[in-house]
Amino acid sequence: MSNPAFAVDCKPEIKRSRSIPRMETIKNTAKLFGLPEHLVRQKVLSGEVVAISAGRRYLVNVDKFAEYLNSNTISTSADQEESTEYTAIRPIPVKL
Repeated sequence: MSNPAFAVDCKPEIKRSRSIPRMETIKNTAKLFGLPEHLVRQKVLSGEVVAISAGRRYLVNVDKFAEYLNSNTISTSADQEESTEYTAIRPIPVKL
């Protein structure tokens, strides 16, 4: 009773318009990039890095994390001087 007119394909093809992201735990991501775990965790919790919560763990999108690291710029010395101008520790003048 196998009529080809009524045959149904049980395995529909998965359209791969988007690639499946590579997800890793914070610990594995830190090892992969040679960074401290607390730095990766801080970026995840602040929302700067794409990650999802899976139970008690966070899974980091490794490709987006690499883009994040490549896109951030290091501040110049002029920027650092301006930022430390108000936050630097200075001696208090003693009045005798």
